[in-house]
Amino acid sequence: MTVRDTAKRALGASVATVSPQCRYDRLIVVVAHMRCGSTALSNVLCSRPDISGYGEAHIRYDGQGALGRLLVNQALRRSWSPKAHSLFDKILHDRHDLDATPGFYRARAIFVVRPPGATIRSIRKLFSSLDRGEYEDDEAAARYYADRLATMSDHWFRFPVDRRVGILHPHLISDPEATLARISSALSFDPPLENSYVSRAVSTKGGAGDPTASAKHTRIERRTGPEPADTLEGLAISEATARDVTEAYRAFASVIAAS
Repeated sequence: MTVRDTAKRALGASVATVSPQCRYDRLIVVVAHMRCGSTALSNVLCSRPDISGYGEAHIRYDGQGALGRLLVNQALRRSWSPKAHSLFDKILHDRHDLDATPGFYRARAIFVVRPPGATIRSIRKLFSSLDRGEYEDDEAAARYYADRLATMSDHWFRFPVDRRVGILHPHLISDPEATLARISSALSFDPPLENSYVSRAVSTKGGAGDPTASAKHTRIERRTGPEPADTLEGLAISEATARDVTEAYRAFASVIAAS
């Protein structure tokens, strides 16, 4: 651990002991994978005065101090709302929540999943344009997807029924108003979520969110036309990986449908 990381943890621990916002039962999280519409949904949430946040803060939820680090992270990015009731974060990677502290499961969690074919292609397109040396082939993007959904599935069953809701990306973009109403009902948002937002610049920088499209809009845009069939055809992935991503999505979509 670097000196900087040690200092961050110490500061976070101190803040967590004094701020009333640093309680897991006040935390709101989007638990998802990359390229699933989570930035637009995060923008809707973070445009509310009762929620403080901006997008993906890259915080590891390993204890009470994580909430202090989240608050400090928001303050440094000028996205902290001291009068807000809840802190917000978006979690897209296992390194942040794989071994989450038990308190994490007192948060309100919104799970978002997109079919594998479209997700893998979108990840590849994004990272080829960013030139970061990550997800450089279809197999790497597909393995991320399968592993992430496995972690999300484990999380799902650890949250109380009244602290979780799951949505599918096709539903989010085909009928955003109905999807937001479902989230509002499941997690007791009062007033209910509205399909409008102001996209902050910080939400598209430094890995915080979608750097390509969300900042161009002020609402979750409704898809026009029928949902295209999702396919893995043309992707350079192994048969085993193809089975893994297909089954991961089928299983999680079934869990969401049954909730």
